[in-house]
Amino acid sequence: MTKLSYSGVKYGEIDVEIKLLVDIQNDWIEITHTKQVSQVMNKSTGEYIIVNRHSLKFEVVS
Repeated sequence: MTKLSYSGVKYGEIDVEIKLLVDIQNDWIEITHTKQVSQVMNKSTGEYIIVNRHSLKFEVVS
């Protein structure tokens, strides 16, 4: 099972980092960008994060 961790600085905050875990084999995700923000939504669970666009990063967890 492969999972990705998306993270970034919460939009409208300065030092608050938020994360979202996604199972890429079972979850349906959507990533959108505007000039200021990036949104990552796990459509399978309804969870999402909105972060400053330049701060979005991801890593393979397992």
